Amino acid sequence: MKRLLNAAGSLMGLLALAALGIGLIALLRAQPTTSGVSPLASPTLLLAAQSPLSTPTPRPTSTRPPAPPTRTPRPTFTPAPPTTTPEPLPTLIPGRQTFVYATMRDGNPELYRVQVDSAARKAGSVYRIDTRAWPTSRVQIEGLYPSPDGKRVAVAWVYGEGGYYISILDVNNGRLTPLSSEEGKVEQAVFLDWSPKGNAILVLGFDTNPNLRDGAWLVDIDTYQYNAVDIKQTTDPQRITSASFSPDGKAIVYARTDCFQCGSEVWRVALDRSDQQLLFQVPELRVEDVRWSPDGRHIAFTQWRESTEASAFAVGELRVMVAGGDERRMISPVLTGYSGVAPIWSPDGKQIAFVMNDGTKLGKRLDELRSNVYVADVSSGDVRQLTRYSRVQVLAPIWSPDGSMLAFIGNPDGVPGQLELWAMNTDGRAVHRIDESRGLTVNTNATNVAVVWLP
Repeated sequence: MKRLLNAAGSLMGLLALAALGIGLIALLRAQPTTSGVSPLASPTLLLAAQSPLSTPTPRPTSTRPPAPPTRTPRPTFTPAPPTTTPEPLPTLIPGRQTFVYATMRDGNPELYRVQVDSAARKAGSVYRIDTRAWPTSRVQIEGLYPSPDGKRVAVAWVYGEGGYYISILDVNNGRLTPLSSEEGKVEQAVFLDWSPKGNAILVLGFDTNPNLRDGAWLVDIDTYQYNAVDIKQTTDPQRITSASFSPDGKAIVYARTDCFQCGSEVWRVALDRSDQQLLFQVPELRVEDVRWSPDGRHIAFTQWRESTEASAFAVGELRVMVAGGDERRMISPVLTGYSGVAPIWSPDGKQIAFVMNDGTKLGKRLDELRSNVYVADVSSGDVRQLTRYSRVQVLAPIWSPDGSMLAFIGNPDGVPGQLELWAMNTDGRAVHRIDESRGLTVNTNATNVAVVWLP
């Protein structure tokens, strides 16, 4: 009887559930719909159906710092094809010596040639050298470097922010030839020195030059053929501060530095690669202006401590050593850090002319410099002051080809910015303008002080 009652209870529960389900279905069918979308659809699908299509949301960008920018390439230029062949200058008059100098006019560099008599006074006209093959702006002349025979001058110039080029000047006819061609592709190079024979120059290449990439090269200036020179170089050619040939052309001495205030090394290498010798190294000092003496017996150089102070110049030491690297000795304090103050050997290799400031503050610009010319006897170490000006600029001393006179660029009259070519005897007497009409002025606003005296 108990089982029967349990079964009857279960049956009544099932019937109640069924009746409830039927009632719910009837209620749902009785409610009206307001759209064609099923009320059972999910809210997400309903939103997607009612909104227009949109562009996909981009992936979040990386939060890593951006990669450093690639190195800005040095500027290059393509010379425009000349419309006419530049007219050559009148040929040189025999028996006269020649000056070539750089100046600025209307923001652009200019080159001039003038001849002088035996007393170093202007004789004849002043001729402007045609530089129209260069870019029309952003050009700065870095230096003038005469060949050993005085027949040619290497004109080193910079285009823009570090595009280094070299042109070769034929002094006799005044024509400039770029040290580049479709065959040789010698470009973007820094001048270091002439070979003693005068038929080749030593240059440093840049990474922007596919042929002379990051190396030292000996370039034939007539054929544009180039051969590598065994110089221990870093990836930056400008870390080679200077280099010089031995008078016999068999070896090169050069200075290099790897970073700011981290010292320098001076090396001597044989061109035939038979020998390579570290002559000396100095900590913390920068070595520059390495120059072999014309007689081959000594090597001169300057050394100075680099500074973070904003100045165009520095006071360093002029030193001399024997060609083998021994007996390094100080000759005198010297002004350095600028192309117009590099020490220069006399033609016989017995004396060195250099510039020193007058004890006042060096200043941040060229026109703030106060300086004079000195000459040191290498054998005795004696130093003589040749010019005795007060608070004026005296720069770029150069020897006459026979060593009997010295010329310099300066403003002994004290007129700011009015630099002129002057000459004097080696005892400091007979100081005079090369051009008494005061026509040979040198504006250095955007050009290094550059002048050469040729036979």
